[in-house]
Amino acid sequence: MSRKALEEMAARVREKKSAYERYNFERLQEEAFATFFDLAQEYTSLENLYLICVTVPKEFFQLESRLYVLHHKSGRLEKVCTSEEGLLPDAQRPDSAMPALAEKITETDHSYILPIRGNVALTQWLPFAGGHAILGLFEIYPKDRVDDKGLFFLEKFSNRIGYNLHQKLLLQQNIQHIKFINQLVADIEHNVISPNLYYKLFLLRLKKAIENYRELQDKLRDLIMFTQTQDSTLCRDLCEVYHLLSTDNDELEEEYHALKKHYEHTSLFLETLLRRDHFEKGTYVLRRQPCNFRTEIIQPLLERYMPIFAKAGITVDNKLGDIPDEEVTLFVDKGLISQVFENLFSNAVKYTREVEDARGQKIKMVSYHRNILKNHFGEGIHGVRFSIFTTGEPLSPEEAKKLFEEGFRASNVGREKGTGHGLHFVKNVVEIHGGEVGCEPKKYGNTIYFILPLKASQDMPPSENA
Repeated sequence: MSRKALEEMAARVREKKSAYERYNFERLQEEAFATFFDLAQEYTSLENLYLICVTVPKEFFQLESRLYVLHHKSGRLEKVCTSEEGLLPDAQRPDSAMPALAEKITETDHSYILPIRGNVALTQWLPFAGGHAILGLFEIYPKDRVDDKGLFFLEKFSNRIGYNLHQKLLLQQNIQHIKFINQLVADIEHNVISPNLYYKLFLLRLKKAIENYRELQDKLRDLIMFTQTQDSTLCRDLCEVYHLLSTDNDELEEEYHALKKHYEHTSLFLETLLRRDHFEKGTYVLRRQPCNFRTEIIQPLLERYMPIFAKAGITVDNKLGDIPDEEVTLFVDKGLISQVFENLFSNAVKYTREVEDARGQKIKMVSYHRNILKNHFGEGIHGVRFSIFTTGEPLSPEEAKKLFEEGFRASNVGREKGTGHGLHFVKNVVEIHGGEVGCEPKKYGNTIYFILPLKASQDMPPSENA
């Protein structure tokens, strides 16, 4: 691939070399190109680029010019700069006497108007109103000072304006996006993360209230014991109240534990996915810590998903292997890895299908396995493989290779809704942990797996930008 790419680029360079030989630009024109490129790199703002565009023709060829740029949101053509007035204020940019946008060179009595074309390869990142790659117009005058060779040069010069303009517009858009993301992070912390902490306080108060009710229940029991020999009718009435209170307390405590688990689950994912470091670094930033997968990740998720699997008629075969938990030391970002399993379990619910086995029995099953791979990541560096098998139509080998690509959806998904993003997220998270992912089509379904290094260095910092 590298050699082929090198040969293709060399061929493209030869094409350009041949083209410039045909162009046969004059020395002054070549110097004008060089000056334009040097200054376009030196000055990064759009306003300075506008000034460069109109001053180069004037200083080199004594030609006046007007620069019109298409507003990429409104689709309105605006006069932004002239060689006689410089940059125009925003209020003066719209002009009723604006020339018509055209893809070919046009002329008036006194001027030539050249289209400014953008970089087609960048159009998908910065589309313009109208769906074309024309970014604006470059008007040159007086036209009687421009011969055919000069007009050809100005056409090429306009193309260079377009490519530089497109890149700077894209840079400006990216800067605006970064500013928005920074503001969004602050809003998330203020309006989502911080208020979420109040639920923890609420849970603590609820727990205290339940404890008080239990104490009240104990006092009522003591009172019942006292009244047994004093007043049988009162004792019977108190017993009824006691049983009602006990039932209510049991139900309240059950609801409390369910609410607490949901809060912990939601808080973990909020902190993990909306972590400030992710936005500031532009990638997932790991906060590694020792993690017991069985008790801290798998069991809580299975508790939530078992009723969902049961409702879908899916049998769960949970085989963790004959590996004691204490032998599996994994330093991972618990929140991100939990989200990996969340995606895999969610997909299992959606895409598991009923099949007929070799004995003719109908089965609809999810199977979870874990096993150690000796020296998988090199001599003495073992791996732990986590696998989830789901029954259904096996993928083709080609589809299995593409399964983790962004936006890819296999042919066996039927009418199930999805974006094709979940498994791509899984791949990203596993790979920044130093692991790998894969899919193995089987006779009665498919196995999706990921492998993580068994043990990271004990000296590993708690937070790492992978």
